[in-house]
Amino acid sequence: PLEYIGYGETYFRKFGVGPWHLGWQGIVPSKAAKMAQKAITLLTSKLIDVKEIFSRIEPERVGMEVEPVIHKSLNNIISEVAMTYCPDTWTSLPTYVRDEVVVRVHEDMPMVMTAVMADIRENIEDILDLEHMVVSHLVADKELLVSVFMRAGRKELKFIENSGLYFGFILGIVQAFVFALTNHSWLVLPVAGFISGYVTNWIALEMIFKPVDPINICGNKVQGLFLSHQDEVSDEFGTAVAREIMTSEQILTQLFLSPTSDKAVQIIHFHISQAIDGYGLSLGPLLPLAVGGDTYSEVKQKITELYVRELPQQIKCMSPYFDQALRLEETLVNGLKAMPPRDFESVLHPIFQEDEWLLILVGGLLGFVVGVFQILVVFGKH
Repeated sequence: PLEYIGYGETYFRKFGVGPWHLGWQGIVPSKAAKMAQKAITLLTSKLIDVKEIFSRIEPERVGMEVEPVIHKSLNNIISEVAMTYCPDTWTSLPTYVRDEVVVRVHEDMPMVMTAVMADIRENIEDILDLEHMVVSHLVADKELLVSVFMRAGRKELKFIENSGLYFGFILGIVQAFVFALTNHSWLVLPVAGFISGYVTNWIALEMIFKPVDPINICGNKVQGLFLSHQDEVSDEFGTAVAREIMTSEQILTQLFLSPTSDKAVQIIHFHISQAIDGYGLSLGPLLPLAVGGDTYSEVKQKITELYVRELPQQIKCMSPYFDQALRLEETLVNGLKAMPPRDFESVLHPIFQEDEWLLILVGGLLGFVVGVFQILVVFGKH
């Protein structure tokens, strides 16, 4: 299951599988944070250079993309700030003066966003916490995590499922002979069942990841199943990561609207303040006189807050361009496909490797349970 079912969840979370709890959670969802952290660490160290990826962004184009949305929200921002901090001054201004203020702000604000994006692009490694984004997203959506791994390893999981039939049948024949030779000893079935389940899963996992590099046996190329499907796995995994886990909208939301957005918001505040101070916005010369120096910095902060409040709509406008410019899906898929087998294996195998022993052990325990069932139900009357 995606969530823990049973008793002793606290001990399960702290110590893992053991006799201190009675319950279960799927291996992948139970390790969601650790698996996500490993995956993003491996991807960023081998495939994704965040600075290089963001160097593909043109700040001027970002300013153009958000301009229509900015224009829709600026009237409200100007009106709210003016009516909050200098209502008498604002309402006493002639209409044409107020209109001129609005026009100048409309003209300058896309340039502010261009400057913001240029600054963020230059300092993206210090601003974007990609690891926090991916880990928090996958921990919150364990179903997505399971889905990504199941799609990427679809053929390998099917092989494990079928291998139980093939290897189990062969080991079952051996078990039947041993059972007959030991005069139907009740110990044989559960012990043989455990060995059969354990060995079956161990062989299947070995065949999935080994040999890493292809070898020639009697004219046939032999390679681990996972590695022999490198192109297919690359397509599935790279596409899933780019379209569902690290989308442009999620990246922009992480940049501007997440608990780790402080640095990006500071950059927005700096450029808005700079624009006001340098008369880039026509509110610049009016505000110090209207509200006084003590309140002036508060007004700047308020404008920043109102601007950030409107960012969700801007993010929706920016996302299609970011998809096109970042080319994250193309980068991931092509990068995975181009990897030497040993590097490719080191990207995804470590994510599963820690719990392989548990998968093997579970196979053995299930075999043991089947053996006990055979004794009690099949041969119980005898």
